[in-house]
Amino acid sequence: MAGLEEALFSLFSKKDEIQEWLGKKRETVPLPIYGSFDIRDAGWKAVVVDSNAFPAGFNNIDPQDHSEISHQLTKWFENLDNTPKRILLWPEAHTRNPGYLENVQVIKSLIDASGIEVLVGTDLLKPQTVPTSLGDLSYIDVDVTDEIVLADGKDVDMVFLNADLSDGPLHISGVNVVPPNHMGWHSRSKCRHFEHVSDLVHEVGDLVGIDPWLIGPWGFISRGRCLEDLTCRERLAGEIHEGLEFISGKYKEHGIDSQPSLFIKNDKGTYGLGILRIQSPDEILNLSKRKMNRLTYAKGGKDAEDFLLQEAVPTFLKFNNSVIEPVGYGVNGEVISWFYRSNDKHGVLDNLNTPSTKFILDKDLSEKASLEINARRWLHELVANISMIAMGRENIDHESSPEE
Repeated sequence: MAGLEEALFSLFSKKDEIQEWLGKKRETVPLPIYGSFDIRDAGWKAVVVDSNAFPAGFNNIDPQDHSEISHQLTKWFENLDNTPKRILLWPEAHTRNPGYLENVQVIKSLIDASGIEVLVGTDLLKPQTVPTSLGDLSYIDVDVTDEIVLADGKDVDMVFLNADLSDGPLHISGVNVVPPNHMGWHSRSKCRHFEHVSDLVHEVGDLVGIDPWLIGPWGFISRGRCLEDLTCRERLAGEIHEGLEFISGKYKEHGIDSQPSLFIKNDKGTYGLGILRIQSPDEILNLSKRKMNRLTYAKGGKDAEDFLLQEAVPTFLKFNNSVIEPVGYGVNGEVISWFYRSNDKHGVLDNLNTPSTKFILDKDLSEKASLEINARRWLHELVANISMIAMGRENIDHESSPEE
């Protein structure tokens, strides 16, 4: 495996310096209360390919990690000027997916363990009790005005979001909303996140003397691409050509024998919607209506306007003949829990965020897979923690924006 294998020696030899660098960077940003990070490890390159500010897979994490996650949540709340005593956990209102409801139940229990009262509901959900495999989940009556949020008729100190706000922000000003409204997909940009990641991995590259491309994905935002119009597709094809040429050059530089490809993603998309892998500019020029609809469709039926062109990174990690990708979960600015997406129906370059994907824990891995992953765990933690710091920088972007 070319590229990263040599760079790993430089990374591990300066592990202490990198940990110190991470600590200093965390001091410069508002630490996200939580987040999740999808990682692709090609053997010759390891990167975060997607980050989620409202992670919805807490039901998939190892229960052994629950106590540490609760501890970190408590620390985050205690670092606030006023520690909340009564929180409204605000879930997605559009889904009754059993896995998602289990996720909400786990988040509630993790905050409960901090001693804070947690209620669950939104103004779009009627009061009800929903059965889950982890016990009954009760939604309470919620009344929202600009200044107050009432849960079962009483004030709450905080709204804790586990909804990605694809349809727009919550119109609440009198109660602290966490994570903040602007991290929702109505305004957040994947490309802007990865611009921050790029800046940070370049700093690491300078610190340890490696090519930052080995720990950061190439990406470029293509704005206002009306795919139905041939002129728009021709401009997009030109951008795709430039991206593939850049990646091809990196492959040659690092002795990688592979054909480069790109993912085209909705810049504000989620849940694996609006994603298409492409290996040639001609593919976008001759895009079928079905693929065009797939690419432009976003959650809630909204059309995509801007696209992120992102390097497609394969995964060399496997378990029981299935490709796998690590998913890191972070709390209080630090990634502390892991599980793996596994899919025997997909190849090394395919999107694994699909209904057929299974979730496995460290304890489920074979000895061979476990040794392979544990040998690279610190590297996965590094790129995930860099992405979490980049999330903090996104918050600073919003605070300094003249628009709001």
